[in-house]
Amino acid sequence: MRVLPALLLIITMAAPSFAQTQAQGDLWRAFAQKVDVGTRVKLRLDDGQRVVATLIEANADGLFVQPRTRVPVPVQRIAYERIVSFERDEGRGIGAAKAVAIGVASGVGAFLGTLLILIATID
Repeated sequence: MRVLPALLLIITMAAPSFAQTQAQGDLWRAFAQKVDVGTRVKLRLDDGQRVVATLIEANADGLFVQPRTRVPVPVQRIAYERIVSFERDEGRGIGAAKAVAIGVASGVGAFLGTLLILIATID
């Protein structure tokens, strides 16, 4: 006899989360329709997985994305209900390695320029 009330309690506690998941899926569907195809996006899924990908298609069922990985992988379909976070990836800007390379190149160029001016003034 106690099993039935416990079962009903579990069902009523699970129902709001299902409704919230559905509403959140509708929100991501509306957002995805506004994002241009070919845009780089960052997704966080309900299982904790993070995906940086290029948007291929956004239809009523889900997103089709091409994940950006070192090893090419096929296009993946992601259901809107699985998405926890969805944002455009605005690019990375200048990285540390690129900044170091620019600094070294400008230092070498300044040194060689000064050396050439010194040699020209000796003559």
